[in-house]
Amino acid sequence: MTYIMVKIGIVYLVLLIFKWEILAMKYELKEDNHDFKIALNDNFIVGVSNLRKTYIFYSIFNVNRNSSCLINNPHSDLNIYDLSILTMKQNNIISFIQLAENKTCKSTVLTRITMNLTTCSNDPKPQPLFHHTTVWNEGHQEHMFLKVDPQEKFVYVFADSFILSYDLVIDQINEINQTNFVVFGNNYGTFTPYAMDLKNDWAAVAGFHSTQNNSRSKQCLYIFGLQPLRVINVSSIGVNDIQGSERTIYTQDYAMSLSINPSGTTLAIGDIQLNKVTIAYMAGNETCRFVSKFHEINEPEIWTGFGRSVIWLNDDETLAILVLKSTHHNSSQSEIQVYKNIFLNRTRGSIIPSFIIPNNQQTFDGIQRLKSWRKHSFRRIRTHSNSLLIQLRNADIVYIPSADAGFCSMKLVSINSLNLYVFQPRPCVSGSYKNTSGPGPCTICPPHTKNPGNYPSIRCQSCTSTAFCPLGASDDVNITVFKSYIQTFSYPDAPTIDNYDDLLLLNFFPTNMKVGCLIYTPLFWTLIATILCLIMWSVMFFMKRRESGPVNIYRQRAKNVFKHTDLIGEGERWIGGLVSVIIFTIIIYCIIYASFYFYSYPIETTEAINRACDDGQRNTKFDNALQLPLPGTDGTYWKIFEMLNKQPFTMTIHLINTRAQCHDITVERNIRTGTPFSEVETKCTLSPNNTSGSFSFDLPTHKPTVRVGISGPYFIGALRLCLNGQSDAETEDFTLHQLHELDVCTLFYTKNQTIGLSTSFVVRLIKVINVTKPLKRNDKTYYDGIWAPFIIYTDILSDESYFAENGEYLRYSSQQTTLNIQFNEELYFVQNNQSPIIRRGALFFHTVLFSFSLIEVFGMIFLLYKLWFHPIRRRIRTSHDNLVDIELQSNQTHIATDWNSQLSHSSKMSTVPMNKNANWRWNRKMKTNRNVLKRQRIKDGVKI
Repeated sequence: MTYIMVKIGIVYLVLLIFKWEILAMKYELKEDNHDFKIALNDNFIVGVSNLRKTYIFYSIFNVNRNSSCLINNPHSDLNIYDLSILTMKQNNIISFIQLAENKTCKSTVLTRITMNLTTCSNDPKPQPLFHHTTVWNEGHQEHMFLKVDPQEKFVYVFADSFILSYDLVIDQINEINQTNFVVFGNNYGTFTPYAMDLKNDWAAVAGFHSTQNNSRSKQCLYIFGLQPLRVINVSSIGVNDIQGSERTIYTQDYAMSLSINPSGTTLAIGDIQLNKVTIAYMAGNETCRFVSKFHEINEPEIWTGFGRSVIWLNDDETLAILVLKSTHHNSSQSEIQVYKNIFLNRTRGSIIPSFIIPNNQQTFDGIQRLKSWRKHSFRRIRTHSNSLLIQLRNADIVYIPSADAGFCSMKLVSINSLNLYVFQPRPCVSGSYKNTSGPGPCTICPPHTKNPGNYPSIRCQSCTSTAFCPLGASDDVNITVFKSYIQTFSYPDAPTIDNYDDLLLLNFFPTNMKVGCLIYTPLFWTLIATILCLIMWSVMFFMKRRESGPVNIYRQRAKNVFKHTDLIGEGERWIGGLVSVIIFTIIIYCIIYASFYFYSYPIETTEAINRACDDGQRNTKFDNALQLPLPGTDGTYWKIFEMLNKQPFTMTIHLINTRAQCHDITVERNIRTGTPFSEVETKCTLSPNNTSGSFSFDLPTHKPTVRVGISGPYFIGALRLCLNGQSDAETEDFTLHQLHELDVCTLFYTKNQTIGLSTSFVVRLIKVINVTKPLKRNDKTYYDGIWAPFIIYTDILSDESYFAENGEYLRYSSQQTTLNIQFNEELYFVQNNQSPIIRRGALFFHTVLFSFSLIEVFGMIFLLYKLWFHPIRRRIRTSHDNLVDIELQSNQTHIATDWNSQLSHSSKMSTVPMNKNANWRWNRKMKTNRNVLKRQRIKDGVKI
């Protein structure tokens, strides 16, 4: 029994749901046929539903959860066409005019309704006061429109068969005229109004003029005078006539809209069927008004219903246009495009929207939908005091009040359960400002300015000169903190000289002449040793000149020491010992160089011998190539391949200079191309000042596709994509496989711009394997593996060119910034090989060989000196000594003659001084003779 009751309950519930669906579909089908009407002023919003037979009242000046009221309509026989609210002195009293038709007798009824909203919460609820006046009894009207003049003295009604003015002061009809036959050109025809608006003393009506028994019609604009009611001018809007009589029947497909700007100089006429808005520029005076020029605004074919409703805001150059279907939004298929600076001299291509609603600051996501997949659809818009009222297809009402400068009406609040949603003002979001009042969004901050978003912003603040402040900056950011870095670099080329003997020889001739580099060359230390030897030789020379006993003893000991170090003359000459000191200096340098050169391998763990001066001198040969991961002759693969393929990745994305929060970020991922996406868990962190943030997620495979969505009205100044992976190592016989840690980051930004709304990146993964041969016989061969990711964007990084071409409003149209990241793993890999140029045994042999060769070179130089240069020098010296002896003898003879002459002359004097010049010459010649004698004795083997 219980089971049967449960089944009956389930069936009953299904039937209720089905019935509700049918009623909802029935309502949506019927609502276009004069169903829900709305009107507003500064204090109230009034809505009436013909299908539900209810009135809905909202208080604007006191918007809260108790400011609405729902009243049943007692006159169910009236089908209401239009409403207009009157101004009242008391805020709690509402009075409005409604235009309706009695469905029974097909008469037109004008009703004034008054309601006290303070009594709305009473139970039972009081009924409004109705004052009905029947104004037409001659048949059904498909089209009727109601307007109250700005002074609220007269009500004007424009219908298919009549037009009338109703005096509100005396509550009676002031004037009524039939419009069955209206003259247009040379033809009489019927007049069918589709839209109207009025100013103080004239009205504009858009409709169709039917001729030839309603077989043809032309789209026209009628200008009426109001006091008295008369046709002033008729202008054709379209060029061609339209065939058929369907224009006389009300249908949404042929709906039109019309609005006059506040100064009355320009009209906007929307035509949903032709998908265009016509701008009419008025000319003339009070007695004769006419259209001077028409200008059309057309939209792309992908948008339909352009011009479903048009309205001028409190500005002669600001026009709001309703588009039924667009492609900008996920939750709404309709949008309102707001155009500014529409004037006569604008070209067709230059008229683009300034902003649209919904946008990323004013979203409709919080409005309930009958089905989650069904998007919101707008029906009409109204305006008053620069505020917007949007009527949705499902009878929901969205009120967007005009926000002051520095604020934006962006917080969506649901008022009670009567389908009213209000956007409450909030300070401009970070990176934006607003210097005028209005219902639209805030504008992005220019480059080098910022807005943290904590307070109302009329203008953006200046950034510091060194800060990263692109378009839409939230605060000063130090971009150097988010640097790009990689782990793989180009492999060195094979050295030009890979012969150790050549390196030893060429190392004597420095190529870098900097002082800091010269001190590391053998030429420098050879020069130092040479200077010291010259100093020692000078000391020995001066000790010899003194010829004193104690000094001569020390000189003799030094000579013995230097003779024992003489490698050139085999211990015969002490001067050869000084030269041997220079040779020892060069040999010691070669030994030190050999030691450093030997341990400059491998490149990963050691440095070059003199990295600052010459980075090419190292004991390493390089070789690299692109390879395919093929097996060896035994059918096995390198272990490092398996380790690379199994390394899991973690991606981290840094959002720089943005106020996006962690809950605004969603990440979806698939395993490989073609598999469905699934949302993944992320780890999110924000910077202390909340101007940047990062989030990371795992990548179990190397070929996924990642889709990142950042919701909200946030501008992103820069992105940094990082890829990380853990290290690992495994040892086999005489081999060591090392998987290196992956840590790569790439920074993306465009100077003074923001990241695009939809940007795609490609991560190309390439294996890099370094094979290091052993330096010593028993060492292991190293296989070092690492991934080399190359992260690039596939399209443009910034949307500035797109916005410049198609309109700045597109910057605010998308409610989400999307990042698409595709991972591709390349089939090939890069193999880098390095091996030592010389090993220990060969290094020792070549160094010793070079040392002995150096000694032999110096010995050969001394031998050549003894065999060639020394005899020539001795011959030259001997010739010179002979000439000196001849001159000495001649001088002695001359001096003797002069001496005898002076003796005879000096007999008269006691003493005669000797000629000083002659005495100096005598001493010099004698000294020269002694030196010649000494040299001769040395040659003969006599000791001195």
